[in-house]
Amino acid sequence: MALLLRTAATQRNTWIRSISGYAARNPYLKDFKYKDKVDVLDGKLTLSSKEHAMIDQFIRVNQAGETAAVTIYKGQMAVLGGKADLRELLVHMRDQEVEHLRIMDQHVRDFKVRPTLLLPVAAAGGYVLGMVSALLGVKSAMTCTEAVETRIGLHYNDQLRGLHVLKYAELDQLKQSIAKCRDEELEHLDTAVDHGARLAPLYQLQFEFIKNGCGVAIWLCERI
Repeated sequence: MALLLRTAATQRNTWIRSISGYAARNPYLKDFKYKDKVDVLDGKLTLSSKEHAMIDQFIRVNQAGETAAVTIYKGQMAVLGGKADLRELLVHMRDQEVEHLRIMDQHVRDFKVRPTLLLPVAAAGGYVLGMVSALLGVKSAMTCTEAVETRIGLHYNDQLRGLHVLKYAELDQLKQSIAKCRDEELEHLDTAVDHGARLAPLYQLQFEFIKNGCGVAIWLCERI
């Protein structure tokens, strides 16, 4: 346990340093005051301040969510990675989350999005959640995945409904990438159920606690 806690602390410090470096490289972190019109996608699209504010909020929380998703699987792998078949499954899902995060990082740059100040918290919190759920057993780790992906699937659907009202062709790629991430998150949900998520001790309590915690995290990262 002490070794795992030290590993989590080391990971947290690494994420904070990497995020600080990312902030220094992002030219849009210097000024996030909304203007009447905002040019995005290298000047290919001009959004109203209201339109940009919505997209800014969507991408900001998505980047934080995918950051947490990557580290949840890293935390689970730190505990359960010794089991070859389980490690293969966790690596597969982690790699998909890494790709989701790469997509959201690109959207941050393309749409001049202000990253949340809570990115280090999302990274460290995800790792701890993954590690603790795995310490409770394989089924509890799968309950964690089911709960997270249930909330994220609803969240991505809400975003797609919001983006549907914007008819710019230049936003098609953004909509498609969010739909892709949603579909793969829901695949993770199904995988977790297939691997015994609903057979975990105190399943309903664990599920609701994690799902509602994700809802709070989404609300905070949208705004901070």
